[in-house]
Amino acid sequence: MTPSVAETNRKLVLELFARLDAGDLDGALALLHPGFVSHNPRVPHDPATTSGLQAFAEFFRGPAGKALLGAGTDVRRVVADEFLVAVHNRIALPSGDVAAVDILRVQDGLVVEHWDVVQPVPEESGNPHGMF
Repeated sequence: MTPSVAETNRKLVLELFARLDAGDLDGALALLHPGFVSHNPRVPHDPATTSGLQAFAEFFRGPAGKALLGAGTDVRRVVADEFLVAVHNRIALPSGDVAAVDILRVQDGLVVEHWDVVQPVPEESGNPHGMF
């Protein structure tokens, strides 16, 4: 049985996360499309001088990116719908854990676009539900 497009893309994104979590930046970059775009405002990017793929690589080679590569990432949920894959995860940063939802678009078998929403995990929650 042939896997669905959504399942194939889900596996690709999980492989990307596994490579990043292992600190394999070059392996992770190999899964990104040459036309990759990151919508994260912390990734500096001037399209006139640098591709989105180059900007993303430079971010991960800098202090904030190295901190993310060194942090433990715990993937809690993955939702795949054709060419979009959302990953709900917990990132253990030295400054405190954060909850993140990364949304990735896949094209031609590679990740071509990335959005994320990140918020700190509070020490005490205002409700019994937690963030995960």
